[in-house]
Amino acid sequence: MKKTVFIIILLAATLQSYAQDFAPAGAIWHYTQGTINPDVTSFKTIESVSDTTINGVQCMKMIEVERYFDTTKVIYHYMYSENDSVFFFADSGFHLLYDFGADAGDTIILDYFSTYDGTPLKMIVDSVGTIMVNNLERKIQYITCGDGMVIEFGKQVIEGIGSTLFMFPVLDGSLDGPLRCYQDSTTGLFLNPFHPDYGWNHQDCEEIITGTEEIKNRETISVFPNPTEGVFSIKNIDRETAYKIIDINGKVIKRGVIRKSKEINIGEFSKGIYFIELENESMLIVRKIIRK
Repeated sequence: MKKTVFIIILLAATLQSYAQDFAPAGAIWHYTQGTINPDVTSFKTIESVSDTTINGVQCMKMIEVERYFDTTKVIYHYMYSENDSVFFFADSGFHLLYDFGADAGDTIILDYFSTYDGTPLKMIVDSVGTIMVNNLERKIQYITCGDGMVIEFGKQVIEGIGSTLFMFPVLDGSLDGPLRCYQDSTTGLFLNPFHPDYGWNHQDCEEIITGTEEIKNRETISVFPNPTEGVFSIKNIDRETAYKIIDINGKVIKRGVIRKSKEINIGEFSKGIYFIELENESMLIVRKIIRK
């Protein structure tokens, strides 16, 4: 009897460990993000930051950050994986997003999303193959998913990474996507070979494409060292600038003004991920800080 209990516990532990193979802590997706300015293309990130529990389900907390130079929007997602399927939390429940185990000819029903006629969105797997992700072979699904009028979900899904368009289905004409690159501590950096502008400098997944030099200069503003043990400096700030330190729950936990000294001390904070918002008369930008 004791042996049976041990086997069950071991199996449960194995399944729980596998359940978070998708989006391990630190995983980050970089997406191209259009803006209302047709001459500027920015970037958006979704990052897996911590374990949490929603409705009794252990899942990963994900932070989506939109960037439009003068504004930044933060959106939180909660996701978990089980066997080959990935689920996300919305409207008080979890919903299917990916099924990496599906094969050619299979149809996956994404019931949270609706097409123009009100029917659930269907992901049809046209064919499957393999793709090398930093010398590791992964499954790739070539899909048809969208109604051509209201909602789309790209043409490829890569095991463990997701859609090469965007993490979630997007409305037609959306400014989100395609995927620029994906990175985690095990996979390393993966550059999306299906990006239509594959020739641009993918090594800089946060590249901002613009003809306006002033906006480019804003992107040279950075924090260092990062990660930091407590004290960090702001690089390339040339005027008085207000700052806010924001935790991953969106709460402002420190604020002040950078004048002659550009050093900020967050040594009193717990280890983890924070954001610093910098604002003066000509800019409002946000940078991520890791307190180690």
